Amino acid sequence: MFYRPPRTLGLAVGGALTLWAALVTIVLLATGLRAELGFVGLLAYVGAGAALLLAGLFAYWTFALATLSYALDRNGLVISWGATQQVIPLGAIERLVPGTAIGVPRVRGVTWWGYHIGRATIDRIGPVLFYSTADAPEQVLYVMTPERSYAVTVDDPAAFAQQIVRRQELGPTAELTHHVRRATPNVLALTMWYDRTALTLAGIAVAAGALVWLHVAARYRALPETFELHFPPTEATPLAEVVARSAILELPQTGAVILLLGLVAGALLHRWERMASYMVLGAATAVQAIFLVATLSVIP
Repeated sequence: MFYRPPRTLGLAVGGALTLWAALVTIVLLATGLRAELGFVGLLAYVGAGAALLLAGLFAYWTFALATLSYALDRNGLVISWGATQQVIPLGAIERLVPGTAIGVPRVRGVTWWGYHIGRATIDRIGPVLFYSTADAPEQVLYVMTPERSYAVTVDDPAAFAQQIVRRQELGPTAELTHHVRRATPNVLALTMWYDRTALTLAGIAVAAGALVWLHVAARYRALPETFELHFPPTEATPLAEVVARSAILELPQTGAVILLLGLVAGALLHRWERMASYMVLGAATAVQAIFLVATLSVIP
């Protein structure tokens, strides 16, 4: 049997949040394009990037809510949410507790009106993983197993519990194990997210790239419209090129492109060869450091 929880309110709120974040992105990006490069412009671009990321998260969470479902057969209960599937053997379910008996706690995770995905702790049950859309206890059913407990939302918890008990009595047709299944293609399952060393190298590279942009933004308005560019900037340099002030932006722009390519390559390589990923991320960090030194030399 296939069950879908009520989702209308959660989808409406998620759509509104996604639209709001997208509008903030557009406004901040327009502000950055109108403003001359400086702290205001840089802040606008950073804010636009953060708002775009937030819009992407809201969009994914809303999409995941649209896919939220519970599939029940004689072998197990499968909770689907976005790219994640919680596979629960039916024989592992020990108790079914209605929400009216213990209430609904505050959930830590992705939660808004009509949408509660995350974790909570209940005194009489312990840690609970919520895949619920209900704020009222009448529509919440706690599924308890030796490994963990789950909270789901169904229109008729008593009827849902009866269906589970009936299938438990019939017995399984195949053996299932309690596990989490990812529905994403293997190429998208980036293992770098779980490697602290790789994340540290990537973070240092991003920080160095941000420092390049920060220094250029801080000094940009102080530069004349045209100036002589010496690199390296020493008195012994016989030749200098007269360039427009905007030419100095080529340094951070080039560095940003190299940084993006390095991060993508490092993330993809990590799945097959961790050391190669470290080398690529380390090289990206070194390149950003070189661009930072170059920027400090050209624009003291």
